[in-house]
Amino acid sequence: MFGQIKTLAVIGAAGIFLLGCKSEQTADLGQVLDRTEFVLSNYQEYLGTTGAEEVSDEQMAEFTEYYTSVLNADPRFYDKTLGLDVQADATFLGYADANANGVQDEGEGKVFTVEIDEENNRLIATDVAGNSSGLRFSGTGFLTGMLLGNLLSRQRGAGISKGSFNNRSVTPRSSYRAPSSARAGGPRAGK
Repeated sequence: MFGQIKTLAVIGAAGIFLLGCKSEQTADLGQVLDRTEFVLSNYQEYLGTTGAEEVSDEQMAEFTEYYTSVLNADPRFYDKTLGLDVQADATFLGYADANANGVQDEGEGKVFTVEIDEENNRLIATDVAGNSSGLRFSGTGFLTGMLLGNLLSRQRGAGISKGSFNNRSVTPRSSYRAPSSARAGGPRAGK
């Protein structure tokens, strides 16, 4: 009898814990990477045409708004509206923005992160289930732009060194297949 009560108590506690956890659907990291690469390249090109010498807070807000609009563009790859926040360490945090107000409110769960791996010339996207995929880019030109320079300075300011991602094991974008819990999003964005 005591054993059965103990088992029920453990199951009940686990159920309460699980109900309290906010879990979002798995994102298609391939779409996240493709759209991130598209946004970084296009916004960097745009900055080059403006004659700006450094990225202002206003331009970073404009970049975030642009990135968010591309993440939510058709064909959609996620069932809910996505919000985006550029963290102090230059990590891009994607979240389910239920009320589409551009602010991660209580109850709006994290969906993915994207980090810039300078040493290995890649973007690394990670979903809520811990799956990671990486997209390599060639040459240093991509890293020398104003926007990426600003983001890499943020990383260094947050204590993230150039080689911090060297031991990260990720599935290359070319081999990545979205889990069945992720919604298909069509062809590579902007390609």
